[in-house]
Amino acid sequence: MKTFISCLKKTLAIVCITLNSGFISGIQAQSLKDYYSYLVIGAFEFEENARSFAAYHKSEGLNTDIKKNDFNNLYYVFSFKSKDPEETRSEVFRIREKYNKLSDAWLYNGNFNSSHMASADFIEFVSPPKLAVAENVDNGGGASIEESREEIMKEQVVEKPKPTPRAMEEGVMPFYLNTVNASNSQPINGDIEFIDAERNKLITTYKAHESIGVKKPNNGTNRVTLITKIFGFKNTEITIDLDELGEESEGNVVQNGDSTIVNFNLIKYSKGDFATLWRVYFFIDAAIMKEESIYQLNQLLNMMKDNPTMKIRIHGHTNGNSHGEVMHLDIDDKNFFSLNGTHKKATASAKKLSLYRAYTIQHWLIDQGIAEERMEIQGWGGKKMLYDKHSSQADKNVRVEIEILEE
Repeated sequence: MKTFISCLKKTLAIVCITLNSGFISGIQAQSLKDYYSYLVIGAFEFEENARSFAAYHKSEGLNTDIKKNDFNNLYYVFSFKSKDPEETRSEVFRIREKYNKLSDAWLYNGNFNSSHMASADFIEFVSPPKLAVAENVDNGGGASIEESREEIMKEQVVEKPKPTPRAMEEGVMPFYLNTVNASNSQPINGDIEFIDAERNKLITTYKAHESIGVKKPNNGTNRVTLITKIFGFKNTEITIDLDELGEESEGNVVQNGDSTIVNFNLIKYSKGDFATLWRVYFFIDAAIMKEESIYQLNQLLNMMKDNPTMKIRIHGHTNGNSHGEVMHLDIDDKNFFSLNGTHKKATASAKKLSLYRAYTIQHWLIDQGIAEERMEIQGWGGKKMLYDKHSSQADKNVRVEIEILEE
């Protein structure tokens, strides 16, 4: 009798577990229908940017779609989804290899209402509930599911942080400066100058893609001009009346709650354009660069890498046409940013010094992998000065310009 009751209890327990599992499974299936492993190719603060980015890559052959992640308020552009993170991961690597501009594509597991879930957790979460399993089951000594999926857990997730709103002082207007590549809607970082439109005077310089506070200039009209200063792209200029926000500039100025969004669609340099490397600095009487030049040099390098058919001419300029002893690069040393190297010295003209400086930049680019045949160099000395050699702005005569020969 006791044996019968014991068996009956076990039978009832199994039935209850089975029924309960089926009930939970039904609820779980309903709640998990939106959980996928997504291949994300971009995340944007503004829906308009996400849609432009998705449209561009759709024209490139990708099946793109958009979803807003309510967890971080960003619009995600994705091109693939699966219930299996391994399948999505393989697709991520394929896309990265096929599309150079999508080398930072990443994997997101979830339903766009939460942060990313590690793949092992995601698999366990979306899998059907397991029935009760007898204790001490021999698995043959093999690795557990968790151990065998160790590599899946090593996600390379790139979350694009949303700018943190700043508390604004009285009289300060919240702005967001949105600069994107007009050809593919990719966000571009850089500087934007705020100019007093009436006095034609620089007020300040802001960084793109940051929440900022703007004060009215009290110049009679409260009109300001915003000019992008981003190397690799033509300057874009927008004039705004701060008393009539959102009513001009052909849709470039948009109100988003209390904030004003200014949209800049940046156009790349084209054949015949000139750009000045204002942030490339040389030691006096030397063709050796200062370390702070690296920021704009990298911008030039990225422009050459992003446009593999582009050819340029590097123009060197000096302040005046004096002769004297100068230091120039020893190509075998390649110490581009320090005077403490085996550099060469020579008595040279200003024209020769300006040529040496163009040569230094050319060989720095060659050292970074840019083919020499894509670059020409020319030295002008003081023949094309912008200001009198004794002017307070004479330092701007010392400069390097980049001419686009072929796109």
